[in-house]
Amino acid sequence: MEIEAKFRIPDVQTFQCLLEAATLAGFTLGPASAAELRDRYLDTAARALLAAGFACRLRRQGNRTLATLKGLGGAAGAVHRRIELEVDLAEPLPPADWPPSPARDLVLRVCGSEPLETLLELEQTRNSRWLHEGDRTVAELSLDRVAVRRDMQVIASYLELEAELVADGCEEDLTRLAAELQGRWGLVPNGQSKFERALVLTGVDLMPGEEDEAGVEPHLTPQERAIVERMAGEREVIARRARLLLAWDEGLSRAETIRRSGLSPRRARYWRRLFHQRGLGIFPGRMFEPAALSVPAASAGEQAPQLVHLPAKETHPVEPIHPPAEEVLPAVAVATLTEEQPSPLKGIQLLKQPGLDADDPMSEAGRKTFRFHLRRMLYYEPGTRQGQDIEDLHDMRVATRRMRAAFRVFGDYFEPQAVAPFLKGLRRTGQALGAVRDLDVFQQKVQAYRDTLPESYGSSLDGFLAVLEAQREAAREQMTDWLDSKRYHRFAEQFGEFVETLGMGSQPVAAKDGEPRPFRVRHVAPMAIYERLADLRAYDEWVSIPNPPVARLHALRIASKRLRYTIEFFAEVLGPDIKQTIKEVAALQDHLGGLQDAVVASAILRDFLVWGTWGPVTADWPMPGSEAPVIAPGVAAYLAVRQTDLQQLLYAFPPVWERITGAEFSRRVAEAVMVL
Repeated sequence: MEIEAKFRIPDVQTFQCLLEAATLAGFTLGPASAAELRDRYLDTAARALLAAGFACRLRRQGNRTLATLKGLGGAAGAVHRRIELEVDLAEPLPPADWPPSPARDLVLRVCGSEPLETLLELEQTRNSRWLHEGDRTVAELSLDRVAVRRDMQVIASYLELEAELVADGCEEDLTRLAAELQGRWGLVPNGQSKFERALVLTGVDLMPGEEDEAGVEPHLTPQERAIVERMAGEREVIARRARLLLAWDEGLSRAETIRRSGLSPRRARYWRRLFHQRGLGIFPGRMFEPAALSVPAASAGEQAPQLVHLPAKETHPVEPIHPPAEEVLPAVAVATLTEEQPSPLKGIQLLKQPGLDADDPMSEAGRKTFRFHLRRMLYYEPGTRQGQDIEDLHDMRVATRRMRAAFRVFGDYFEPQAVAPFLKGLRRTGQALGAVRDLDVFQQKVQAYRDTLPESYGSSLDGFLAVLEAQREAAREQMTDWLDSKRYHRFAEQFGEFVETLGMGSQPVAAKDGEPRPFRVRHVAPMAIYERLADLRAYDEWVSIPNPPVARLHALRIASKRLRYTIEFFAEVLGPDIKQTIKEVAALQDHLGGLQDAVVASAILRDFLVWGTWGPVTADWPMPGSEAPVIAPGVAAYLAVRQTDLQQLLYAFPPVWERITGAEFSRRVAEAVMVL
């Protein structure tokens, strides 16, 4: 008989703290030993073992293969009591060829001559620790990183704790340990075995002809049910998930569960599967503060776990289950932690700052950064559509560009397939906004120049302004078409769900080989900032020459922008002088931006003087000279002004660049990251 307690570990911080803890419930924890386990679960095509209440597992560890039959069910809260029969195999063999043993006898009695087939596979990185009390060794504590596979594909991954009694332990020890893990650490009991959980996640057909949604019911704990009942009173998009879990927990039929929830069958299946991965993590973390997020008080002589003071926690990343396109969740009806002002769109609130903490995982720091700027993008959308104040469009575009830049900094900490649609949506939105914004600025500058001229002279710019206005209106029409499109709304809604759902799409903290990698802000920010600074200063020999090519200066501008954005993303956790550093990088970026604007404007003005159009015409257009020449002295004069601007900016570039390459700038950067 195997007796063990099983708990879901909600996030990597808790996992790491448990791995490092010296004591639990008064028991002393021994050192951790890591092992890689590969489990293959077998049954007949008719699921004979499952019907008999058993799971058959072949475990490969090193050169050893162990066949185990485990009884299913038998869980009371966190504690599982199960029959367990084992037999060592020299190699994976059919049951008829197993050594004589109770395990062989049971399989043959249940399955007869029917062959066994693979249902699913689990891969685990197990960190084992012995629990001692004095001279007694009471249990083996296992901290597992589990990946569920079916048909060679990873379906999901999660974190779990098991505590299995050994010879010197008793059930009172297990009860004491379980109370500690629930009360002080906030862990949620897991009433499912890994096999039972994997059945639901993989959608294995449990019985021939049955739907693959059959499986173990969630059995919400009283605490979980209280939270879910409260979620049922939230806005409809949250309430549907809650009603689904409540109906499911009550044991209602599939049809009645779907009817009561208000979800489509497809979405109901999605949220049920996701619940088995994340538990209550399917609800936005900002909506409740469960016990799992409260700081446990340390008992005398014991160090409290340093996990729950973090402002945001990373639920263990799972292989993403992408929701169907229907019933996407709105990004605008959200609450906030720090408010500035209400939005013209109902429910949107601007945040004063993202709220990063040095201990944040990079994925959650990225999520906070995306949320901060996404709200700005949505906040300025109404003004952008109206077009009365061009600064609304500018602010919306800035927010979009910041999010694209943030993916360069934080993107590696998310599953690529989970965030690819958001990158595509941001790129398309940025292009639509950028085309209009560039023309707004160009028109504003040309009009300001015209206003300085006598009316008789300034009128020679009117033809160019008319062409510019037509180009601008065409760009605005394309922008509005995109903002009105279903694709844009789907992007905004799904991205809104992503930024509000803790842990969604996050990469595992450990690398594929099981080794840890830097994942907190304090680990990564210094490296990211210095890498961007190195990229920028690499241009020194290329631009510290007389009249450097404008193409190189444009590339330098892009590098300066990336450094600035990276520093800004981490500004909340850096030293107090970081504002001056950002100011100097922004000055370089603005200087190079003015230079690039002069280059682009000169090209557009030259095209108009040659062709009389916006940009060069097609090849079948009459060649220059076959038509009457364009007479636009105002345009020619403005071209001369922009050429002069270009030359002046080139002359003024060296001192601006020297401030970035100087020792004082390096000192400020070093002091800013030193606090980490």
